[in-house]
Amino acid sequence: MISMNRFVIRAFAAAALAFSTAALAQDDGQAQQRKPMTPTTMKTFSGWDVRCYPVQTPAPCDMWEAIAFKKGGALAISVSIVYVPSRDEHLVQFVVPLGIDLQQGAKAEAGGFSADGLRYHHCDRIGCYIIVPQANGLINALRNQQTFKVRVVQFHGKPVDLTVPLKGFNEAHTALVDLAKQKTAGGGSGSAPAPTDNPAPSSNP
Repeated sequence: MISMNRFVIRAFAAAALAFSTAALAQDDGQAQQRKPMTPTTMKTFSGWDVRCYPVQTPAPCDMWEAIAFKKGGALAISVSIVYVPSRDEHLVQFVVPLGIDLQQGAKAEAGGFSADGLRYHHCDRIGCYIIVPQANGLINALRNQQTFKVRVVQFHGKPVDLTVPLKGFNEAHTALVDLAKQKTAGGGSGSAPAPTDNPAPSSNP
């Protein structure tokens, strides 16, 4: 698996942040009018991007990475992480390919850490979404690792390991936490905009 072309993964990135912020908005019991979001801050650490958005939300920034299959270049997995300073808490979202057994759930592994029974939230034309709330344990397990993997089961019963490289993860996470604290220092406690419809992946230029 390889990191996806930046032009191709913009659609995945937009969908990832929109859904993560919407999850926080729903958790707070609030919703606002749907509107597209454009990042005002973007920093890159190897394969990880850290982005902040001009929204009043408990988690205005995220970090993400998207990986493609070597054969065909389709999305293998994308990972989006948000940090909520007011709760000292992380939320993680995985997007994995279609064609999986939703009843089986997924499994995340990093070093000696393992999280079984991760449930699928929903699927759309981009892929199937897994939301991991209260994910501090998972984030701590990713530190100082070279890779981690998410295991899914295909319809015909074959397990598939989707591997995510972690080069640049520690630096990206430090930037995420620092920026989230800076952006919310003025009391950004409102909810994020609800997500727009997930866009289809762009073609390579």
